[in-house]
Amino acid sequence: MCSWKVVCGAVMVLLMGLLAGTAGAQSLAEIGRREEARRQALETPAKVYTNADLTGGGTLTTGTASLPSRATDMPGDATPGALPNPAAPTEPDPPAAADESAAQQRDEDYWRGRINSVRQQLTRNELFKDALQNRIDGLWAEFTAIDDPFQRQEVESNRLDALAEMERVDGEIEAQQQDIADIQEEARRAGVPPGWLR
Repeated sequence: MCSWKVVCGAVMVLLMGLLAGTAGAQSLAEIGRREEARRQALETPAKVYTNADLTGGGTLTTGTASLPSRATDMPGDATPGALPNPAAPTEPDPPAAADESAAQQRDEDYWRGRINSVRQQLTRNELFKDALQNRIDGLWAEFTAIDDPFQRQEVESNRLDALAEMERVDGEIEAQQQDIADIQEEARRAGVPPGWLR
């Protein structure tokens, strides 16, 4: 009799667990159906914002943005189906007269700073050239005083390197002298007083 009560209790517990599991499964299925219905209800066209919306005017519209459908919808000489070229110039280049007027508006500090910068570079290169000439002269004297052919070869290699460096510095000096002449000519055309370039 006692065992029968235990068996009945176990069966009852088992039946209650099965019923609870079925009820839980049914509630999960119901939740899934509701979520699916909610998602389908949300599938509406996205909002498209225009420039008028950003500046505060106009009303918001919904739907998808459309591309121009005819050649008349496109700006300028664009062809149908072609996208605008962002690299294409939108405005003509300013005339040369505008550049000249801008040059005339530059002040004394601009002109003085510009020419002095080139003059300082020229002065440094001229000092460097003098030092190179001294080195070349010293290496030549050393070359003529040495009898050992290996030492003479090393000294001659150093002298040739110094001569090549001298040629490079001569080219820079010539370019800087031309830069100074160009600045002076540009200032003359812009009507800059000569005292600004001294």
